[in-house]
Amino acid sequence: MRTIWTAVAVVAAAAILGGSLLGAEAMADDGDGDPKTITVTSTASVGAEPDEATVTVGISTQDPDSATALARNGERVDAVVDALGTAGVLEDDVRTSRLDLDRRTINRKTPQEMQVYVAQSTLEYTIRDLTGVGTSIQAAVEAGANQVRGVRFGVSDPSAARVESLEAAMQGARLKADAMAETAGSQVTGLLLVNEEGGSGGPIYARDSLGYATLADEGAASVVAPDSIDTSVTVTVTWQIA
Repeated sequence: MRTIWTAVAVVAAAAILGGSLLGAEAMADDGDGDPKTITVTSTASVGAEPDEATVTVGISTQDPDSATALARNGERVDAVVDALGTAGVLEDDVRTSRLDLDRRTINRKTPQEMQVYVAQSTLEYTIRDLTGVGTSIQAAVEAGANQVRGVRFGVSDPSAARVESLEAAMQGARLKADAMAETAGSQVTGLLLVNEEGGSGGPIYARDSLGYATLADEGAASVVAPDSIDTSVTVTVTWQIA
């Protein structure tokens, strides 16, 4: 994994260059016995190689009769699921995330204007062999999927990267605090408070609403996974100094 950390000190104090590094609020004893403190914010990022992709495809069918539109949609969904299985996608990794049935008017203001029912299913599937993402999309389209709504790359177990980024962020916070305290003629003596301010990172999306379906006949479904997915964590740490 690749780790990058940065730390930014947040000190409610007089200007450092003005000669008072230990400000009235950030590093002070207010006379009531409160400890001297310093607060720093540190951010660390850890990169992990993606090992799975989640693909979203849509199947749309229409017919003047609602039951027929829905039945035809179900048949296509079954065909797509079968094709994905042949392409190496496990049955447990395929799920229906949405099913809609709407009435629409087509060919408006023409002699062919009519009311039809449109059934739309959305399937999501996870594939763990990233070299087979394009092949699975091709198989889904050939079996009846007429929308490819996105490819989402991710890490199946992001906990390790998150723990590593937390550790790196805390190390960065301590290094920064030590440097500031030493410059002020003090030293860090203890940890008072840690707040995790959330993080960033997670799946990377590759969206193509029409491209894969449009190019399916040419066998051009091609997806390239990113080299890594970064997980970033920010901590704000208050240290006691003396």
